[in-house]
Amino acid sequence: MQAQLVVQVYDGDTYKILQKGKFQIIRLANVDAPELNQYYGKLVKTAVSNLILARIVEIEPIGKDPFKRTIAKVRIDDMPLDSLIIAKGWGWHFIQYSHWPELSDYEAIAKKAKLGMWRCPKNVPPWIWRKLNAKQKRFHEMCR
Repeated sequence: MQAQLVVQVYDGDTYKILQKGKFQIIRLANVDAPELNQYYGKLVKTAVSNLILARIVEIEPIGKDPFKRTIAKVRIDDMPLDSLIIAKGWGWHFIQYSHWPELSDYEAIAKKAKLGMWRCPKNVPPWIWRKLNAKQKRFHEMCR
């Protein structure tokens, strides 16, 4: 793992870091956080910003996504950021791209406790949200 400075938080799962004098975009592994225009998206961005912005985090690159962002495991104060985000109800376990089944347990506990975005029963994951039309999105915005 490499220690890096977080200089920008785009949303709950995408960050800009400073690495060896160069900026790099990091996409957090195992998590899909709400889009900014989705229910709870801006709150998640703020919460994650408060947690990691202008802080040193440990980054373990594991690949690239189709947008050429580095997919990475991220740790803050020796805590896995993916686990923290899911346990607080700030994101979905991105099962399709994850090899950590215990993250689904954290998600189930957060749902049952109605933590974070789980206060709204009409949530849809971002991978579905992005495919919805405007009318469908309005139905899922009833919690705002």
